[in-house]
Amino acid sequence: METLWWIEDSKLGMLVSSSEWGYPIVLSLHALGMAVLVGVSLLLAMRVLGLGKAIPVTVLGPYWSVAIGGFVVNLFSGAALFTGSASTLFFNTAFHIKLIGVFIGLALTWWLVKICVRGNGEVSTTHRGIAGGSILAWAVALVAGRLIGYFS
Repeated sequence: METLWWIEDSKLGMLVSSSEWGYPIVLSLHALGMAVLVGVSLLLAMRVLGLGKAIPVTVLGPYWSVAIGGFVVNLFSGAALFTGSASTLFFNTAFHIKLIGVFIGLALTWWLVKICVRGNGEVSTTHRGIAGGSILAWAVALVAGRLIGYFS
């Protein structure tokens, strides 16, 4: 607990938790990063599932770099949000579920990028399963993230 309180008492923790604009700005950055990351991930997954068949799946490769940019924004803004209430978030079940969902969503999306986009562009039944799992993981992460404020 001492370490968690030290994190909250840091300059960044105090900026996020105690200033008038710190939390809204960091939370807005987090939402924008999430929109980019999850949006690109869902775009790829939906294409693999068959939506927009006229678009070759290999064309979506460059968007993965954009998604990584969104992830970097989310990583830093999420870490900043954590510093604002580390002692409660560390023990929050919804927060743990969110992190697991994000990790699984990233792994499955990266797998889709590696197989479908950087490969030969052929979509198999296995790829469709991965795409469905990716969509589910991102949905879990988003819902759990929204529920963080309701769990203690």
